[in-house]
Amino acid sequence: MTPQAETAARRPGAPVMDPETQRRQTLAELAAALTREAEVVRALRESLVRQRAGVAADSAEAVHASCDDIGRILVALETGKRHRLALLAALVPDAPPTLESLERALGGALPPALAAVRATLRSEAETTAREAGVNRTVLKRTVEAGEAFLQALFTGVAEPEAVYRAGERRDDDGSGFLLDRKV
Repeated sequence: MTPQAETAARRPGAPVMDPETQRRQTLAELAAALTREAEVVRALRESLVRQRAGVAADSAEAVHASCDDIGRILVALETGKRHRLALLAALVPDAPPTLESLERALGGALPPALAAVRATLRSEAETTAREAGVNRTVLKRTVEAGEAFLQALFTGVAEPEAVYRAGERRDDDGSGFLLDRKV
């Protein structure tokens, strides 16, 4: 039973839904939840692209903003996942809350609308996973390039030696001479 249906069932005078109507309503809620998840995954992909653009433009501000966006989106994805699992648990209480177990419980096929939304979510997730892989590579190479730059920068700066070697002469500017004066 969905949380909304449980709340409605507890209210005095609330209409009691038959199990089939309740199942259809929960399936519709599940389709809507999967649609929202697909939109959030699409937003994640767009943030990943903005992050790469910030790296390419050498804009720390854009990279930081995209990191903040990605963090918020990941929280939203986790919330959506928990909602989806709750809906699936209401539909298939005796099995793990997955779309596959729902499919088996419904006789081997999801309703067409739910199957379409599932395919959309899967496609969005695969595309976003590829984008995340590209970002991982870009960010790794950027960090490596920065470390190499710092290494070269600090390796080239050597402390002056305390002694002169054979053949080396100090540049004299006239200071530091000691004169032996006799009157």
